[in-house]
Amino acid sequence: MTEFSHDVFVSYSHKDKPWVSSVLVKALRENGLRVLVDESDFEGGKASIENMTDAVLNSRRTLAVLTPNWVGSEWTRFEGLVTAQEDPTGARGRLLPILREKCDPPKWLSIRSWIPFTDDSTFARQFGLLIRTLGRPLIADIVKAAPAEKALRTLPDLMQSDSAVREALLEYRVRIENIVGRIDRVIAFKAVHDHLHNVQLRCYDRIIGDVGRLAADDTVADLLDGYADDLLGTVEELRKLDENPVFSSSRLTWINTLQRAYETLAAAVQARDTTKVRQAASLIDRVLATEPPRINVHLFESAEALELAAVSEVVSFVYERGTKGGMDAEKLAPMREARDVLEQLDENLRMLVRSHNLWQEVDAVIRRIDTNLATDTFELTDSWPDLKRNMAVLSASSSESAKNLRKDEQAIDAAIAANDQNAMIRAFRLFRQKAATRFFRLDRELMTQCGELGEVGKPLAHIIEALA
Repeated sequence: MTEFSHDVFVSYSHKDKPWVSSVLVKALRENGLRVLVDESDFEGGKASIENMTDAVLNSRRTLAVLTPNWVGSEWTRFEGLVTAQEDPTGARGRLLPILREKCDPPKWLSIRSWIPFTDDSTFARQFGLLIRTLGRPLIADIVKAAPAEKALRTLPDLMQSDSAVREALLEYRVRIENIVGRIDRVIAFKAVHDHLHNVQLRCYDRIIGDVGRLAADDTVADLLDGYADDLLGTVEELRKLDENPVFSSSRLTWINTLQRAYETLAAAVQARDTTKVRQAASLIDRVLATEPPRINVHLFESAEALELAAVSEVVSFVYERGTKGGMDAEKLAPMREARDVLEQLDENLRMLVRSHNLWQEVDAVIRRIDTNLATDTFELTDSWPDLKRNMAVLSASSSESAKNLRKDEQAIDAAIAANDQNAMIRAFRLFRQKAATRFFRLDRELMTQCGELGEVGKPLAHIIEALA
């Protein structure tokens, strides 16, 4: 497991040093974070490039303080690029930009979401969000959307009585419409991914585990018949999802392969044909090897582009206008709570999706290793260092399941060091089982959070109708 000497490395232009040193770094350290900055932590006599690279590699996160000065400095851009290379997809959250002054960041950075710090009057709230982002584990508690949903439902009535509220909603109309569409995309892609994950766990893995006993044990046929029923049910659910407009430009044609797998499996069970059962499993494996990563890419991109911050801005405007206008504080309270909930929901969803994205990458490697493991351990020994590095992020918590996963990693290390192939196989299979359980649990959490996200989408759709 990778050990970091610091929680955060602050990448900034020295022209912005007064605010960075006296405000940002001071507040970070007061909140118990181990902060690395060049002026106090770079090693004397070492080349600047080497110091910068070491700072990025030894810090859990790099915090880029975006200003025109940062963008114009070759050194700070180098620090950002080194971090981006360590985490090219952003799944690990290694690079976290904060916007101190409006600027034009490079394209490789502008695709990442940042936290605005341009308004000093909102520093406390934005810093709280930053601390949660820096300190929160990848798998976070589910954020309940009910307070936001309740407040959003009041906006159509408020805009009837306050023209400024209506004007604000009209100004944000296009962005709100886009958000509603993106919410639908996130939920649709997550649903497809969940069905594929169930096919892996409830059908494919069980078929592979039981097929060898089919000839000698009649009860196995009943089990395989049950797996076929589960597969058919999933195929039917996927066909319903395929009718969603989200997939109009790219239909889920691979469902036909799963249909063939079901038909082959059902016929094979009836004939007690082990070879045909394996052929059915091969058809399922063909889908599982390619489609979950593709679906995950769409899920990741949709969540990153969600822009729930726009809804939070509308709610903040209504709250601030009501406060200045002397509106009843009791009526305004739901708006304030909704604003905070929307920010937490956006943040938590990104955390979960990024973690899910990294788990998907890890799962693809684990599947590839397991496919070759019975005949050749080269794939394990060759891929293990990179796989273990990714697992360091995913198993960094102090939970018992994370500790057990790290113990299995140590067992694989020992088996590889001893060149004991049988021990490698045993240790890796245990590792894979526990890793699959953690991935499945994350899947459930992300599915639940997407359900809460859907509750926000409903009143947003009503707002669009009211503005028509």
